[in-house]
Amino acid sequence: MANFNIVVLPAKVLRDGTHKVRIAISHRGDTRYIPTNYRVDSPSEVSNNQIVGRGDAGYLNIQLRKKLNDLQETYDAIDDPDIYTCSQLVEILKRKGGQEKKIFETVFNEYVEMLQEKGQTSSARLYSLAKDRFEDFYKTKEILLETIQPMDIVRFDTFLRKRGSSAATIKTYMSLIKVIIDYACKMKYIKYEVEPFQFYDMPTYEPRELWFTVEEFQKVYEDKPTLYNYGIMRDIWLLTFFLGGANIVDILNYNFKNKTSMRYQRTKTKNTKKDSGWTVFDLQPEALAIIEKYISRGGKLQFGRYQSKTTISQLFVRDSKKYMEALGIEKRFILMAARKTFFQIGFDNKESTDILDYCVGHARSKRMAMNYAMVKPEMATACMRRVFDIAIGAKLEQTEQNRNELEPKLEQSVEKGNGREQKSENSPKNEDEFTTFLM
Repeated sequence: MANFNIVVLPAKVLRDGTHKVRIAISHRGDTRYIPTNYRVDSPSEVSNNQIVGRGDAGYLNIQLRKKLNDLQETYDAIDDPDIYTCSQLVEILKRKGGQEKKIFETVFNEYVEMLQEKGQTSSARLYSLAKDRFEDFYKTKEILLETIQPMDIVRFDTFLRKRGSSAATIKTYMSLIKVIIDYACKMKYIKYEVEPFQFYDMPTYEPRELWFTVEEFQKVYEDKPTLYNYGIMRDIWLLTFFLGGANIVDILNYNFKNKTSMRYQRTKTKNTKKDSGWTVFDLQPEALAIIEKYISRGGKLQFGRYQSKTTISQLFVRDSKKYMEALGIEKRFILMAARKTFFQIGFDNKESTDILDYCVGHARSKRMAMNYAMVKPEMATACMRRVFDIAIGAKLEQTEQNRNELEPKLEQSVEKGNGREQKSENSPKNEDEFTTFLM
């Protein structure tokens, strides 16, 4: 027979010095606790299953008595409860009795853990930023799902605008918060009479002109930076472009050892989009030249001290603006711009959008024609070569000559390796720029 008691744990003091009231469940010689949403200022305010010495003691006792009665009724309805351990019994009581009031952070952690198991670490970072702002708005980390109301979402939007967040960042945060709430609803953790986002309209904004013109691209391509950080940024940005807009996480994860072609699945979408398949194309001389410069003995690329997505993003957030000022370019120098520049140059020159989608790793086109035809690797390679020739103003004969010269160098570079020491950097402070980089 289980026993239920109202207690506080003197050792579990909250940051503000108060104590959370808990329900102790004793069963088969063991005791476990279910926390409630009520607090007292001192352990002495709980005595003999009662709250004492407080002005609101009567109200608290009524609420806690209801919880005890609910738990007892749920326990009485369990068939043969003695076969369960105390921990198992507590879990059953929470689920069957609905005693566990889900906190937003708990659902967030559960959802992010699922993302991380799928390898979507960058998405997890974005969700964490959104959660932090949501908790800043509520001024607590213990946001009960049931307390989130439509007007709270509207006020959260106003809160972000007053902080100076861009429309793009607000839309990103709102979308991610909505995903968490929708997940909680699907898991039956909460049921709303009126859903929190029922009356909220997501912000709209004009797409930013992140792509570079051919002239701007050539300034970057022809530049020979003397500063170390500028050189690293230039090479990473150009490699992204010359790999058809591949994301940095895919570039860092790919093994280029003895490779003259690239075959990969875009990490960002391979676990989320049913039509996301493999992207395959021949490596062009411009890409091979950069790969040869940074390839390690094992075949992975190591950009000096910047060897992870985080340190690379910090580098761009910190130094990219100064580099663009040095080149006289009034554009944001982010990796998304390399991806968009590749697509825009191709689109401007009447390349097939289906082939461009394939090159950048988008999901398969939904157009009916693509149910009868498929993009082949040689089509992607030819498309990329045409885009590159326009971008750098080169002749095809010259690029073929460069390719023949570079492939032996690539093999030699793999043999000797090219690793450099690793060094941590300070985190970026510009949240809008960091969210853009992560997207």
